[in-house]
Amino acid sequence: MRDTVFIKTLRDFFSKRFIFLSLAPFFIPLVILFGVFYYGGSEFWTLLLQGSQSGDFSFLDENAHPILAFLLGFSVVHWILITLLGVFGTIGVVLLSLVIAMVVVGFLTPSVVKIIREKHYVHVKPVKPDNLFKSLSSMGLIFVKFLALFLVCLPFLLLPFISFFILNIPFFYLFYKFMLYDILSCGISEQAHQIVHENSVYLVFVLLIFFSLSLIPLFGLLLQLFFVIYLTHFIFSKSV
Repeated sequence: MRDTVFIKTLRDFFSKRFIFLSLAPFFIPLVILFGVFYYGGSEFWTLLLQGSQSGDFSFLDENAHPILAFLLGFSVVHWILITLLGVFGTIGVVLLSLVIAMVVVGFLTPSVVKIIREKHYVHVKPVKPDNLFKSLSSMGLIFVKFLALFLVCLPFLLLPFISFFILNIPFFYLFYKFMLYDILSCGISEQAHQIVHENSVYLVFVLLIFFSLSLIPLFGLLLQLFFVIYLTHFIFSKSV
């Protein structure tokens, strides 16, 4: 059953219609985000380089922060700062790109569900989709819980090793909840909520794999639609 779902997903994803829907919306935010990050990072590096050569750190208050101004005079400090900027900046761009991709795919999900229903599952009757008020309130609640989880995870950034993956926990929660809600809110089938509940462990495992792939910048931007197609096929295949 699941192999069949995967094969159907691959066939649909590599059709001309879905390839276009996958590529078109995501290259623009990717280019913009990396452009902003690169420009901002290069400006910061230029300020540090000029300050170390001239001894002028006018971009900060040297009287208020004498120790910081002193440390910025060392090239090794510049290397550490640029390394940290590169690591955490890249992570930030990837995670933000993932959120943007999820938002864009959210607008495409009803069309995806409709196309797949008409192509493979005409026998599965739809139900009334959530109205705008319910959708906004449900997504708002998910986002509030995400923020709470994010704040709980922030103190762990001070711990070595843990800091590199701790922020993935709230973002996985956001990814998991938004992905499933996007599909369920479309009124895909009467049994959809029950199917998700009964297969929650499997779906957590699958979406964890999807989330891990999403952390790879190019994969994260191109495969969001693939994830939606897979989950749509999965729910349809178990609906009667």
